[in-house]
Amino acid sequence: MTAAWDGELYSANTAHHRAYDAAVLEGVSVPADGRIVDVGCGVGDFTRSLAALVPEGSVLGVDASAEQIAAARAAGEGERVTFETCVAQRLGEVVPAGSADLVISVACLHWVPWDDHPAVLREVGEALKQGGAFRAEFGGAGQIAGARRVLDEESERRGGPVSPWTFPTDEEYRALLVAAGFDVSWVRLLRQRRSMPTPDALLGWLRSQVAIAYLPRLDPSVVTDFTAAVERRVVEELRRPDGTYDQDYVRLDLLVRAAG
Repeated sequence: MTAAWDGELYSANTAHHRAYDAAVLEGVSVPADGRIVDVGCGVGDFTRSLAALVPEGSVLGVDASAEQIAAARAAGEGERVTFETCVAQRLGEVVPAGSADLVISVACLHWVPWDDHPAVLREVGEALKQGGAFRAEFGGAGQIAGARRVLDEESERRGGPVSPWTFPTDEEYRALLVAAGFDVSWVRLLRQRRSMPTPDALLGWLRSQVAIAYLPRLDPSVVTDFTAAVERRVVEELRRPDGTYDQDYVRLDLLVRAAG
């Protein structure tokens, strides 16, 4: 089973991602008539902004969640920005081989099981033109450690999963990229403090994009109790001395190019 996304709820809680969009575009250069593919586009807010990089080109956003794609289309789709439901492991179903100047992915790939990452990288490599770039940012080793402690403890008590994401080290992921034949510009872990100024902001983030990772593998009879316990504890335990609930993020950040 996979996480059930609520496009409207997610859209209301993406500001912490959007605050880093400029940094994600570091080192990225695309021809004016280029083709960009955004993998794990969610509700499409970042995807639509990418159109400015290719004023004579096009952008395709893909996501595994039909609910997210429906929200993305409702917010705006046109000739130059389109959306398709597709998992990253089968990108070739919607992206012709050798057609993309840039494949970019933000806050997506930690949702892909580790054993599937070679397939994702193979699909990305096939989608890119020779010399095309793959730019990605997703959860790395140490990501949201405080929140995960609470979630893992409450999930384990109810027979559920522990940290159901892929949060690799930079060394682990560099090895995969090299094995996939990419020319590596950089692979690094970045530590960030992301703004969650109030309990409501924390709970919106938790409900829209974090706790949902656990729910599909919990017995339905314990979901309500699990959710209540987690929400009570994070508000009680994650408050910082300055009064905020800012979260400690660790991001696996990379730029590579298709050989050739």
